[in-house]
Amino acid sequence: MNLKNPFLKIGVILYVIFSVFLLKSSYFPNYTINFKSPLIETSILEKLTNKKKPKAIQQKNKGKSVRTKQVDNLDTLKKSSNILRKPGNKKDSLKRILLIGDSQLENLRFWIRKSLLDNGYELSASIIWYGSSTKQWALTDTLEYYFQQYEPDFVLIALGLNELFVNDLTNRELYSKRLKYKLSLLDVPYYFIGPAAWVKDRGITQVIQSVFGESFYPSHLLKLDRAADGRHPSKSGAKIWFNSVAQKLTDMGLLDLRQIKDTTYKGVSPTILLKVPSK
Repeated sequence: MNLKNPFLKIGVILYVIFSVFLLKSSYFPNYTINFKSPLIETSILEKLTNKKKPKAIQQKNKGKSVRTKQVDNLDTLKKSSNILRKPGNKKDSLKRILLIGDSQLENLRFWIRKSLLDNGYELSASIIWYGSSTKQWALTDTLEYYFQQYEPDFVLIALGLNELFVNDLTNRELYSKRLKYKLSLLDVPYYFIGPAAWVKDRGITQVIQSVFGESFYPSHLLKLDRAADGRHPSKSGAKIWFNSVAQKLTDMGLLDLRQIKDTTYKGVSPTILLKVPSK
């Protein structure tokens, strides 16, 4: 093929561009890729001495990108969470489920969505924050932001894979407690799906489980098939993984996920992709 012809070059370029957009529309529908991921402000002293009260939640539709702030003061956290409550507007039954967590959600979310649809629930959205840990979800108002957007009746959390080798377990316990406190302020039922560890961790699983108690699933005990990277559960592994979690949720009476249908559901639920945090 002679690419010296300028018209032929232009044709090839246009073909490549068209192919990229076709691939995106075919395999990645309903994705929101957010390059302005929630930020963590590290100067607690500056925040505490600032006369202006930090705005905990960016109002919906203000600005084009999601920008959340660290909330260091628990009183501020409580006030911001109370804004989201809707007294007297309790729903009769659980319907909408919000899924949040790290890259483990990539394959897990497909089986969660199918199980929820099989049993009359709705997966409102999956918030995949790549590289995130209990630290990011505890110290930012990302949870509150998406809670406001999707108003879920139940929150599923799959987190901890990025903390298998951490040594600051005292801090991780504080992050876990803070995350649990935030969930309690939002007044919504939740369940924490522990990290599907491919190796023995240095204590993070035990720390998170000690904080969340019965609302924690010990995924590290499962033997799961892994993806090509050898770390994340494969798609078939994720199916076995959530089948076990679904059985536990049903046994505990948190969600009724007894039905397993042969139905194939079209489309996907909204998925928000957040980039790896800088710290």
